[in-house]
Amino acid sequence: MEHAQIIQDTLRKLGVGKNYISQKRTVVAIQLALEDEDRLLRVKKGIYIPAAEMCDCTWSAVERNICMVVEKAWKVNRDGLVKMAGYPMSEPPTASEFIEIMVYHLQKKLAVASHGK
Repeated sequence: MEHAQIIQDTLRKLGVGKNYISQKRTVVAIQLALEDEDRLLRVKKGIYIPAAEMCDCTWSAVERNICMVVEKAWKVNRDGLVKMAGYPMSEPPTASEFIEIMVYHLQKKLAVASHGK
């Protein structure tokens, strides 16, 4: 799976470091969505279950961990998260919304990087 470092760097900017097990599981979930955007249409089957298998946990643990990442990001860098989303938010996104926000942000970032080469 690709892009782990850029995902970790982006999560760090939101206040989520490597010292959280939630961060690792969130990185895997985002990687899965980056590999195949259609996974966003069926998050449990396409992202949570495969991520759980890769992380040796349950799909509900993956979802809960992403929710924990969202809570931390909302507390630490709400403005940064809203900027990544590209639209105003009055409350934290759901776990699946967060994955979509990260995919959107990272695809833009990767597109800019590839054009700069």
